[in-house]
Amino acid sequence: MFISHDDILKDCVPMGLNEFFSHHREAHTVPAKDVILIRATIESGEGHAFHYHEDREEFLYILDGKIEQWVGEEKKILSAGDVVYVPPGVVHASFNVGDDEAKLLAIFGNLSSSAELAVDVSEQEPWCSLRQQSS
Repeated sequence: MFISHDDILKDCVPMGLNEFFSHHREAHTVPAKDVILIRATIESGEGHAFHYHEDREEFLYILDGKIEQWVGEEKKILSAGDVVYVPPGVVHASFNVGDDEAKLLAIFGNLSSSAELAVDVSEQEPWCSLRQQSS
C-alpha cells in the first residue's frame, strides 16, 4: 500500500504538526496491525512536554534539527540520525532547542491498546521544574 502526502492525516498541535501514517483510532490511515507511525514537526522553541504512554513502547528517530530529549530525569541533545527508545510508562519529553524546525519519526507499538496515546504530566513535580533545574 502506498500513501501520498495529500492523504496523510495531519493534526496541528501547539508544538507544530503531527502527521499520522497509521493511527490507533483513524480507519482511513494505513491499516497497520500493531504499529503507530507519526512524523512530528516541532517548531523552534517548542516541544512535546513531559508525558508517558501507559502501555506502549516508543522509538523516536530524529530526522532533522536539534532536540533536547528527556527520558526520565536524564537529558541528551540529539540531532539527525539519533534514536531514543522509551519503555511503556516512562516519562519523557522532546524540545526543539535549534533555530529551525525539527522533524522526528515516532514509532509506537501496541496499536490495539485502549489507553490514551499520551498522558500529560508536565504540570506535576518533578517534571514541571526539571528543565529549569538542569540549566
